[in-house]
Amino acid sequence: MKQSKQSQLIHIWEDYEFYLSIPKSFTGSNKPYIYFYYLDPKTNKSARIRKYIGKNDGNIKLIRDEAKKLILELVTLLNDNWNPLTNLQNAAVINSTSSIEECISYWINKREEALKNQSIAKKTLKNNKILMMHFRSFLINRSLIHVKARNFINIHIKEFLDTKAFERNWGKVSYNTYLIDIGTFFNYLKDLKIIKDNPCDKVSKKNTRFDSTRFKVFEKEELIKVSSLLSNDKRYFGLQVATKLLFKYNIRPLELTRLQIADLNLDDKLMVLPPSKTKNGNEARFKLDEETTYLLKQLIGDFPKESFVFGGRNKPSELQVCSDYFGQNWRFFKNKHKLPNHLKLYALKHTSNYYDIESGASYEEIRQRNRHANLQVTTLYIKERLFKNEIKPSKSELF
Repeated sequence: MKQSKQSQLIHIWEDYEFYLSIPKSFTGSNKPYIYFYYLDPKTNKSARIRKYIGKNDGNIKLIRDEAKKLILELVTLLNDNWNPLTNLQNAAVINSTSSIEECISYWINKREEALKNQSIAKKTLKNNKILMMHFRSFLINRSLIHVKARNFINIHIKEFLDTKAFERNWGKVSYNTYLIDIGTFFNYLKDLKIIKDNPCDKVSKKNTRFDSTRFKVFEKEELIKVSSLLSNDKRYFGLQVATKLLFKYNIRPLELTRLQIADLNLDDKLMVLPPSKTKNGNEARFKLDEETTYLLKQLIGDFPKESFVFGGRNKPSELQVCSDYFGQNWRFFKNKHKLPNHLKLYALKHTSNYYDIESGASYEEIRQRNRHANLQVTTLYIKERLFKNEIKPSKSELF
């Protein structure tokens, strides 16, 4: 860049070059000044920033001393993300030289912005913060908190997950969930070109296919006992209605949190979940039986149609409950009645399918109720999920 004869480069800091310009004469409004070029992040164009200093009676030494002091002040401001065009601080930025601590803080700030924009839920942000709390504690204990994000490899991630799994007594499902969640964080850094590869991609998930406690089908005696306890415990009436819908119609707990009274036509015994409330994005219509219709009428009473069917304290609410609402209720219910740990809430869905198959239901019936895209998905689902830990004898009487 061509400079005038009066301009001198007197300081360099990072990508900034600071020049001192001294006028040939100090008559009138002529004053010395320093200037540098600043890249405007919005326009991606450089703008010349000029800052005047005193004439100092034309004493060059005093002018240079004042210029150096001013430059040090400007460097301090620029280091704190000061924008000389707006005289405000820019939002913190990260780059390929940023530490993992800086990247975590930046990501959490962006997630908080996403919550304000309603692009993520409160529960999501809460989970993100819990994950980063665990990750930060691990990084501090291993003296890795100031390491550049680009230097993280799969060994660090596996060590973090193994350490926390031992400390927190995580099961296989929790381990895999945390691996997916921290992978989301590193994918964000990858999208920003902070890192080249996601270190989580080379960490293997725990195999839950043969984990008998995850989707273990209820025994018939267990089903009868749980149904009886729910029917006689009025404190958990809302949970009773929710489990009926889960068992009879395979409506997922997350979908139930979105259910509103407006989605019900109890006179025609019909419930319609619009595409925005289903997992697969397709409308789902359910023909309700007498028992379910009766229970829903009791639950919703005279509440407004905009209310969500399942709110706190066994009554509808104008606010939607969190995604783990039914999971929390189920755990409290199990603890109260001292039910065994293997009785999982979501297993009720698999249990109804298992006994329907055992009673002669077709794969197509199971596909429709589970709203699977095709029979291949249903076949795989049945093979991997619908089993019990017992081997039955052949029904053939030929031998």
